[in-house]
Amino acid sequence: MTVSKTRRRVAILPNLSIRQLGDAGRIPTADAATLTEALGGNSGNVAYVDGLVASLAASHMITWSTPPEIVRAHADILVVACANQLGDHVDLSGWAARLAAFGLPVLLVGLGAQAPGIGATLALKDGTRAALDVVAAAAGAAPAMLVRGAYTAEILARNGYASTIIGCPSLFLSPTRDLGGRIAARVAAGLGTRPAIAAGHHHHADMAPEHRLIVAADQHDGCYIVQHPDTMIALARSDLADTQSGDFALLAQRLLPGLDGAQVLEWGRRRAFVFTDSQTWMSFLRRYDYAIGPRFHGVALAIQAERPGVVLHVDSRTREMAETMAIPSRSFDDDPVSDLREVVATAWTAEAGAAFDSRRAALAKTFRTALQAHDIAVSARLSALCE
Repeated sequence: MTVSKTRRRVAILPNLSIRQLGDAGRIPTADAATLTEALGGNSGNVAYVDGLVASLAASHMITWSTPPEIVRAHADILVVACANQLGDHVDLSGWAARLAAFGLPVLLVGLGAQAPGIGATLALKDGTRAALDVVAAAAGAAPAMLVRGAYTAEILARNGYASTIIGCPSLFLSPTRDLGGRIAARVAAGLGTRPAIAAGHHHHADMAPEHRLIVAADQHDGCYIVQHPDTMIALARSDLADTQSGDFALLAQRLLPGLDGAQVLEWGRRRAFVFTDSQTWMSFLRRYDYAIGPRFHGVALAIQAERPGVVLHVDSRTREMAETMAIPSRSFDDDPVSDLREVVATAWTAEAGAAFDSRRAALAKTFRTALQAHDIAVSARLSALCE
């Protein structure tokens, strides 16, 4: 008789509290600052958390403040939904203390490095090293750090930590195995003109590239989907109370020069949007013909919704993820392009679609193997993407 292997009970640390805000019925009326905090600072975070949940057969959510005894009573392993936690901007000493207190094995998923560009040297803070040491010590022979790409893996290796490249869990949101092929066929049949702009922000040193995206949205009845910071989210929410600050006045001046206050608010109501869950976001994106912009997840979710997209990378984060997952990309600061639609149509050839599907299947297999090494049951969706 074959005895089935016991699977570990999984508790996910999502590093955002949007579900709690939703459970309290407060998402519709929350001010921009509260909503931004609940989204972990960036609405794109919901994409990788939802992708992680969809990849596991079973899991439940906890928070960093959940009492350790309760965590241990209901979980055998912690899975942390990570983002760009490696860099000079982050000290994970709080993580180190809390993970040690939980006293369970830990798997970091989607960990990435943030730097001005790929190849830059990063110095990890002592608190970050302490957190990584806690994770590595409890892993045994199983991979403990599943990372976004080769650059992040190199940064960790330089500091003595092993890692496995899986890209971002948002890659596995759609159950469709031939996404790339379908997108390439859609482009070959004739790409429409309505863009979904994966909006940047108003703090670029040179605002010209962002202004070109805004012009495209206006000229071709597109949308402008914001993710960060809270002033951009205020633009999309269009609640008057969120738009009275000096920070919002600076946004209006730099992002939409030439418009007065009332016109800025009207523009936001007409063009700007923000989402708090990936499925609604993806459904909305299907109303448009393509996505382009400097926000990785704004483009990645369009692809998961079977719409072509191109990432305009601004730093190591966006470039590394695009390259790892075979998503077409180019520099945000490239020479001006008059026809963004042509940029996307040219990028999504049949060969590019096939390359995307092949890379996606390979990363799904690597992710599945890593999860199984920790005795974590994977979802039928993730397993199907491995075929």
